[in-house]
Amino acid sequence: MAEKYLMRHSLLLLLLSGTVFISGCGDQPESISNPADPTPETVTTEQILKDFEEADRAAAKLTPPSPVITLPEVTGWIRSEPRSLPQDDHGFSVAYDHPAGIVVTLYQFTRGLTKIPNDLNSDPPRKEMQRAQTGIQQAVELGIWKAAAETDQGIVPLGDSRTQALWSRYSLTRTNDESVISDTYIWPHANVLLKLRCSGQFQESSAEAEALKTLLTALGTACQTDTQ
Repeated sequence: MAEKYLMRHSLLLLLLSGTVFISGCGDQPESISNPADPTPETVTTEQILKDFEEADRAAAKLTPPSPVITLPEVTGWIRSEPRSLPQDDHGFSVAYDHPAGIVVTLYQFTRGLTKIPNDLNSDPPRKEMQRAQTGIQQAVELGIWKAAAETDQGIVPLGDSRTQALWSRYSLTRTNDESVISDTYIWPHANVLLKLRCSGQFQESSAEAEALKTLLTALGTACQTDTQ
């Protein structure tokens, strides 16, 4: 049971990062299932989990690419080591965890693109936000979330830094009817895409909101100080 839970949790992270897509979902679906499968409807949750487990094992053997920014160490936050994403994404993820229950995951990747304009209105970041939103809906279809609704979106700064990002906020409902806020930030930098997924109840506590703001500011400032 514990192993299955961890596998489903890892799948959720990839779904929310937009790196896993299921046939029949979204405007531009990408499948991790066998192309020979007769119809998307026949792909079961168990098969998706099996396919993901195989992809996750393959990714774990890869060496993550070098970060384009200095990954900050922020007081009060525990940072993981970079973990490779699937090979075609040419990227990695890094988790930041806060004792208050806030989970922030930073993703760096290219999706195989050779040039990513440093422009929030360009196709790569815009399409990436669409992928992220599709991933949330797929998590609902898989039963990982009971419901999901976007409550706000726009272009915002990362904390108090000058770095701006596309932003989308979702209210997610767990199967036990508890709710959680999930914020997505996406921006191009140094010819890669950077994405943050922030989950927790930080909107209900000024202390938690300030802790998240401190981390966002550190990440945004790293983009200003590192050589592009």
